[in-house]
Amino acid sequence: MKPFTTLFYMARRKAHSSSTPHIFIAGLGNAPYPSTRHSVGQYIVTSLSQQLSIPLNSVRGGHMGSGTDPSTGLKITLFKSKQLMNISGPTVVTTFRTTQLPTDKLVLVYDSLTHAPCKLSSRLGGSHQGHNGVKSVMQSLGGSGKNKPFWQFRVGVGRGGDKGSIDKSVDAAEWVLGPLSAEEKEYWGVGGKGLESILREISRVTAEAEANDGSS
Repeated sequence: MKPFTTLFYMARRKAHSSSTPHIFIAGLGNAPYPSTRHSVGQYIVTSLSQQLSIPLNSVRGGHMGSGTDPSTGLKITLFKSKQLMNISGPTVVTTFRTTQLPTDKLVLVYDSLTHAPCKLSSRLGGSHQGHNGVKSVMQSLGGSGKNKPFWQFRVGVGRGGDKGSIDKSVDAAEWVLGPLSAEEKEYWGVGGKGLESILREISRVTAEAEANDGSS
């Protein structure tokens, strides 16, 4: 893998020679329950909308907005589905395809029971690991995380253990439907350290995708 600085400048050269780098970010969640752990992906998209001054407008199947990150010049499209998590794939994919972007410029932001609260883990491709929202997106794309890889931003919500540890005796369904803590809301909210880490990761994965496009 090329160093991030190399990828960044390759992306900048490509941007000057053709079009502005563009990435599509979809937050998974249950729209009727916006402040639960299961909806942390949509909470983060709302925070990005506010921090970057990108209004989210009602579109068929959800809310979407496009704008530019002033610190990087990246064009960012944000999307939140109105459908419940487990059946949100068709609306996410239909809206994503209007951008005509390749799948390595699709980012799903969603909750992860296997990561401690306020932790972010990203990867390109991979299985849905039992997450029904991710599974729905994969099915709608008509492939898997291997043959149609997209970025997965897994946001830790823990699973009931002390100090963020994972307690598998805690019922997963009940836990994810519980409310985000005040600390989590601040961390992933406007100006929060977590949101800053999300923005840095967005810049990194966009640069990597642009560099890969340039070398193909």
